Amino acid sequence: MANEMPKSTDFTGLTQKVIAYSEEFAGIVEKAKSGPLEASDWAGIEALVNVDAYERMGVFLGPQAEVIDWPKYKYYVSQYAAGSSWEGTLRHVTEQANRVILELEERNSRDGVTDVSNTVTIYEFDDAQKLRHLDVYVMPLGKR
Repeated sequence: MANEMPKSTDFTGLTQKVIAYSEEFAGIVEKAKSGPLEASDWAGIEALVNVDAYERMGVFLGPQAEVIDWPKYKYYVSQYAAGSSWEGTLRHVTEQANRVILELEERNSRDGVTDVSNTVTIYEFDDAQKLRHLDVYVMPLGKR
């Protein structure tokens, strides 16, 4: 199944920033396949993030939820992305005040196996409309 995410230009407000974040994330995953990521590879996504206040809560590389900051997030993505691919299908998006709730079907492939999950991610933005906090909820559906 191909990536089925709409373009960020189809949206406005904070929802546009959330979809742009997904676009940037997918681009980083692809770029990592051709070699180590450079600081400049992160410029697009970091333009959307308050890197000093950033906090991500949820599972990432293992089954246990954890809280990570921006440097650790970059490290995890760099480790994950080199041998993986990511696709998403937008199911629903809701925006209210400084939060966006994004519901996706996500497909993460590595070593010939695709893990399929339904995810709900709550994006919280600061007053400058920079992403400062993510709550990530994952419901594994199976492997393909």
